[in-house]
Amino acid sequence: MNLLLYILLFAFGLVLIIKGSDWFVDATIWIATALHIPKFIIGATLVSICTTLPELLVSTGAAINNDTSMALGNAIGSVGCNTGLILGIVVVFSTPLLHYKSALKIKSAFISLALVLYFLIGYFTGIFNYITGIIFLLFAAGFIYYNYTEAKKYKLDIENQETVATDKKTIIKNTVLFLIGLALTIFGANLMIIYGEKIAVSLNVPSIVIGVTMTALGTSLPELVTAITSLRKKAASLSIGNIFGANILNLTFVLGTTSIIKPVVLDNLKLYFHIPAIAVITLIASISTFVFKKKYPRFMGILLLLSYFIYIGLAAIIR
Repeated sequence: MNLLLYILLFAFGLVLIIKGSDWFVDATIWIATALHIPKFIIGATLVSICTTLPELLVSTGAAINNDTSMALGNAIGSVGCNTGLILGIVVVFSTPLLHYKSALKIKSAFISLALVLYFLIGYFTGIFNYITGIIFLLFAAGFIYYNYTEAKKYKLDIENQETVATDKKTIIKNTVLFLIGLALTIFGANLMIIYGEKIAVSLNVPSIVIGVTMTALGTSLPELVTAITSLRKKAASLSIGNIFGANILNLTFVLGTTSIIKPVVLDNLKLYFHIPAIAVITLIASISTFVFKKKYPRFMGILLLLSYFIYIGLAAIIR
């Protein structure tokens, strides 16, 4: 009976995150569109920061509760989910054009560098502490600054010439939606932290497995909602920018903050299975940005989906 209650409350937390993130993402898109910032840059900065908030709250909350395996699993699991599942869906259903290839290449290299750094730090020290946390946060600051310069560079991008209402009523409405959405997301994330851990204990499942599966999928729902909305509105480049941006922020800002709160110990399973597996999934997406000239082919989306489901299957078996 207790397990059923835990699952229901965990699911309720997911529902709150879905609805809350939907509201604040929509409000953020309105703000950025009103300022005439390109969709790709919106996705890689404002939207990715907002959609990464659930991961930040869940991972830091788990660290405060001394469950660093859940914290790490959520952060890197979200990167795998964002890339393998969500980007895979976007590519399969829309074969999006490769807008801003140079920016995509830089972001791909940034993600690969972060994962290589993860492995090296884990191999030589076996732990992410406050020093590595500061390094990750510096990487995050560099990424945000880079996107600021990109936003200035592409200020007049023709892709984002639509206009939105900017009257007082609309401004108030979007501000309220943003704040309510933020509050719902925070509360939903808290429910996921508490009851995700209880589910893991009840089922005798390691926290890292819960982190890379249930929790990672739950906290990646904002990116999924953004992807579906982007496909419906024929703005796939916003979703792609959001996915790449969110991945970088998960690997730098989220885990950097988590490591400062509580050191994250990297055992052999995390170091030799989870981190390399996520690296393979992101490498498939990164190679696509270098190899293909105009757009992502549909088979790359299928490959991304297959790689993600293989990883999840192995994660459930290898404990």
